Amino acid sequence: MACPRTSLACAIAALLGAHSPAQSTMTPLATFGTNGWLAPASIPHLGIANNERGLAYNPQTGNLVLVSRTGGTNLRVLNGTTGVDLGALNATGITGGTFAVNMADIAADGSIYVCNLSTSLTANFKVYKWDSEALGMTNAPTVAYDALTTVPRTGDAFAVTGGVGANPVLFAASGSNSATPALNGYFVVGAADGTNAATAYTAVAGTAAPNNGYRLGMTFVDQNTIIGTQGASALVTAFNGSTATLTGSIPTALAQRALDYAVIGGTPILAIIDSNSSVVSIYDITVPGTPTLLASATTTSGALTGNTNGAGAVQWGAITGNSATLYAMNTNQGIQAFSVTIQLPASARSFGVGCGAPALALAASAAPVLGTTINLDLTDIPATTAFAIYALGFVGIPGGVPLPIAPGCNQYLVPFTTELQVTGGATSAQLPLILPNVGYLVGVEVFGQGVTLDGVSSAILTSNGLRLYLETF
Repeated sequence: MACPRTSLACAIAALLGAHSPAQSTMTPLATFGTNGWLAPASIPHLGIANNERGLAYNPQTGNLVLVSRTGGTNLRVLNGTTGVDLGALNATGITGGTFAVNMADIAADGSIYVCNLSTSLTANFKVYKWDSEALGMTNAPTVAYDALTTVPRTGDAFAVTGGVGANPVLFAASGSNSATPALNGYFVVGAADGTNAATAYTAVAGTAAPNNGYRLGMTFVDQNTIIGTQGASALVTAFNGSTATLTGSIPTALAQRALDYAVIGGTPILAIIDSNSSVVSIYDITVPGTPTLLASATTTSGALTGNTNGAGAVQWGAITGNSATLYAMNTNQGIQAFSVTIQLPASARSFGVGCGAPALALAASAAPVLGTTINLDLTDIPATTAFAIYALGFVGIPGGVPLPIAPGCNQYLVPFTTELQVTGGATSAQLPLILPNVGYLVGVEVFGQGVTLDGVSSAILTSNGLRLYLETF
């Protein structure tokens, strides 16, 4: 095949094997319940009285733990493939709280954590721990946390992380905050080790919203980052010591609340359920501010009892390559299970910032769909610029690295090939990219950045980075 100078095919062909195009899918896990749905009353302790809000997936056994207050304090272990009730965790010694048990999560090592709901500044928040599923069927839990959190309500949202390698198990929790507007945007992070060490992050800058922006859904990204929501937006927040910083906001629907995060096939994916309709959606959140909807589905049917409190839980299950299982429980509307395959559509997304005044900027004229030609548009070029360089590569540098030869400018990729253009005083330039519709380009990531050299001062400027994801759709 002849290779045009502006075609990516020649550069990529030497590096890649064949791919098969496909779109992301969510299909019912047919073995679970009835075609992927455990309807209310299909098993004991799953009802329609707002008593089931917590659900957790055990990565060591593949089972689920359901928190139910139907008929008492019940912590049921469900088979993750079929939904069959396998028995209960020992609940001896669990006391205190508006609800003695409310939400649950499970660490990487299989240790199980269940929290109560505290609705007062003077009522302790409690977290209980079972070392494993098998031991929990016999042994009573230990207390992983039992203290005041200094916030008015804790336990509507709950998640844990860690339990593998050197990472200790941490919990994050939050709750409704209508009585104390000054604390809008709060959550608590603590050690789940019995020491009662915890930090309350309150009035997180940029999160002011009625009734606390973290109150109804919470998931860890890593040991220092959470995503929380009350609906309308999901708040990506980094925390360190006594400081929490909003690093991104993911736009969502008002009723999208319970959520979970995972990396699937190398892509950061957020799953979230609508607490009105029980529709579950999955998003690529590589760029949090512009999430890409990959698929939506529900396995529920018929008339459903409303979820007036907006509570529930979403949990990613086993992940293999770009495939995963996904569980979602909308309070009063049963438990859903899906088989998910992630395949991303073509996209062009900028990251980082350019330098200069105004800043040099690089963008794509369209999504990089195979079989089309797009332009890489470089704008805000100084009129005194002698030439512009387009750099392309297969390795991005998301945070950028400073360029010593260009103070204030960053490098956002490892270059593989470059294209030089004489600008002739123009303040913009275009590089056409021919994208052949060939199998080995499907799913390829290409990174781009613009560089200019001033003809008078010899000053170097760099643009933002640009990530191209190549696909047939």
